[in-house]
Amino acid sequence: MNKIKRTIFSIILAVVLLSLAACNLFHPPLPPSTAENLPPETHISFFYHPDTTLGPGDYWINNGDTTWVLDTLILGLDTTVSVQEVHWWGDDPDGNVIGYYYRWSYMDTAIFTQDESAIFYLPLRTQFDIYSLHVQAMDNDSLIDPSAAVVSFPIFNSPPEVEWKLNSLPISTRTEDSLHYSFTHHSFFWDISDIDGQQTVTDIYYAVDDTTNWQWLDGEERQVMITDIPAGKHRFYLKVKDIAGAESNIISFPDPNNDDSMIKSWIVKEPIGEVLIVNDFAGDQVAYEHQNLYKGVFDGIVGSSGYSVWEIGGASTNTANIIPYSPEDIELNLSTFSKVFWFTFRGSNSLNDASLALTHFVRDGGTLFMDNAQKVATGSRPDTIWTFTDIDTVYQYSRTGRIYTGVNIEGNWDDTTLNNDLELQVSSTLADKLYAIEPGSTSTLRYFFEHDSLNTSDYTGTPPVMIETPIGTGKCYYMSVPLYYLNGNNNLDDLFRHVFGINE
Repeated sequence: MNKIKRTIFSIILAVVLLSLAACNLFHPPLPPSTAENLPPETHISFFYHPDTTLGPGDYWINNGDTTWVLDTLILGLDTTVSVQEVHWWGDDPDGNVIGYYYRWSYMDTAIFTQDESAIFYLPLRTQFDIYSLHVQAMDNDSLIDPSAAVVSFPIFNSPPEVEWKLNSLPISTRTEDSLHYSFTHHSFFWDISDIDGQQTVTDIYYAVDDTTNWQWLDGEERQVMITDIPAGKHRFYLKVKDIAGAESNIISFPDPNNDDSMIKSWIVKEPIGEVLIVNDFAGDQVAYEHQNLYKGVFDGIVGSSGYSVWEIGGASTNTANIIPYSPEDIELNLSTFSKVFWFTFRGSNSLNDASLALTHFVRDGGTLFMDNAQKVATGSRPDTIWTFTDIDTVYQYSRTGRIYTGVNIEGNWDDTTLNNDLELQVSSTLADKLYAIEPGSTSTLRYFFEHDSLNTSDYTGTPPVMIETPIGTGKCYYMSVPLYYLNGNNNLDDLFRHVFGINE
């Protein structure tokens, strides 16, 4: 009997325990959720760039570096620029933001992106416009923010600005250097700036003398070469215009109102003859002793109407006529002629700037006579990598530089009669430490000092001072002592006739 009671009790206990386990009194089940999936929210921030240039006494009140916009037109915001960097982000209370749709007010459809910032170039169409950006975040359940974040930019088109490219035109601070000369061509270079972005500049306009006759260039152009300019006095004008029609200031060269430069006139000279004398010795461009000597020689060879003169100024003399900025201008100056005599002496010169143009001139059939008498002390020496000649080595041929009157410079023209006829002689004591030049593999020695045993001058041996180099279909004669001091035999005219192939 007791055994039966114990069995019944055990069964009842097991049923109760199973019931309790099934009921899970300590973890009751949650009621079914009635909440819906929530869409994300979108936010926008941006850096504000006013388009106004502040003057003395003006100031902006700006609390913080950025403006944070949720969904509003920024009433009272001053006009800004057409290039805008905008940032955005999204918050999703029950998921993750996976991307964004953005659309500007001028766009028909929105664009999807996973980026959270971008730089926009707003298309200028009028002088003033308002551009609104709508951004909507999308979450991982493809729900899109039903109320987009909006920011609006009132854009007032700022006019572009134009200025001459740095160092592309000469600037003179000397009243005596007020005239700028060129042959019948001239290049001009400029830089453009626009607070709305350079890509908004669509039109370049230039005029020569007449500002009622503007010529058009594409807005991407930054230079122009004017050719076939008639001889006389001229002035070049330039302005630019952007896509909304705003024009820049007008700049000109020369500019009589420019207090930073004394250049008041641009004079165009018509090229004359086949011979060009290039005076690259700025120290001579006051008394013109060297230039006048050479002009006198060529007056007798080809006549006064048979040659032209190009004077290249320096840093302190004839500053209105420094070497042109454009290599094309240098090359065109040379290619107008078939024979070029280029002389320089003592100080700095323009050979490095002109070296490529000189190479092209000779290669294309021209004859170049280069008299480059550089003082050792200047640190400027004949360059063995110049391609308009072929120099193997250079060295200082005299410790003191003193070469006395009467010293002969002997010719090496492969003809005894020619050597005698073209032998040069020092006509006035040379007191400058100059260079001797050894010919390269493609060059031929043409002149050297007589042996030192024949005089009392300060040098050793027979220093070479002139070489001939064929390049392409032309020739370059390169001399390292000044011809101005070598007319003791009064035969410079014979030398020029021979070098340039000019018959009597």
